[in-house]
Parts: sequence; C-alpha cells; structure tokens
Amino acid sequence: KIYRDISSGINAEYGQSEIESADLVIAHAGGGTALEVLRKGKPLLCVINDELMDNHQTELAEELSRAGHVFSATPGTLAEVFREAEFERLKPFPSVDQSVFRDFITGVACS
Repeated sequence: KIYRDISSGINAEYGQSEIESADLVIAHAGGGTALEVLRKGKPLLCVINDELMDNHQTELAEELSRAGHVFSATPGTLAEVFREAEFERLKPFPSVDQSVFRDFITGVACS
C-alpha cells in the first residue's frame, strides 16, 4: 500500500493511520513530513518542489538521501526514481533520545 501526500503536510487524522498502514510513503520533502514518516519507520520517496526559492527541501532530501534514509526525486524524475529505487536497501532513521533535551531543560530550570 502506498500513501502519497498531495497536500502541504500530513493530515492529523487521516494521514497518521494511512502512514502507519503504508508500505511506502511518497511525500513532499518538507522537514516535518519527512521526519514524521521516518520516525514511523516507513520507506520514503521525497518529491522536491524544485520551484521554491531558497529551497530547503532540496538540502534536506539530498542529505537524507546521501545518508541512505530516503530516495529523492523532482516531479520530472519521479517515475524513473520510483522504478529504479530499491526501497529495501534504505537505512532505518535513528531514534531520538528525548531524555537529553528534558534533562537539559530540567538542569537549567532547577539551577
């Protein structure tokens, strides 16, 4: 099952359950969307909006792709990348240790 995000973000109610049941997610390369999908452990094909000025999507998608966590494409290369991508070779995204931030804030607040 493929979940494709055609909006500017993941719908809080519909998108979450769809992502959890998806075998693959195709979404824009926004930071929030990419991190949310990767934290759920789903393979991700990021589609970069190559018409944005000062394009943070390109930088993020290229870095995540270089690290082996996603495949990235533009609208013009999407079909080719989708055909050639070996999604089973993607590396899992590292989990976040949320206690580090909590402990830092606690240390600052209680000092």
